[in-house]
Amino acid sequence: MSLTSLNRSFSKVSGKVPLRIVLVVPFVLQIFGTVGLVGWLSFRNGQQAVNDVASQLRSEISSRIQERL
Repeated sequence: MSLTSLNRSFSKVSGKVPLRIVLVVPFVLQIFGTVGLVGWLSFRNGQQAVNDVASQLRSEISSRIQERL
């Protein structure tokens, strides 16, 4: 495919896409990507925090049981 035919096909497609869509879609995709990433990181860190607290509680209960016995 030559460069001139590539330019013609691009100009045909780009002439049909409204400017509003060209400007809005990239920002919306960035927002969804950012929100998804932050949500995933928050969920993962929350799981780690809960597991840490559960582990501390298990060790504390075990040590108290050993103390009483």
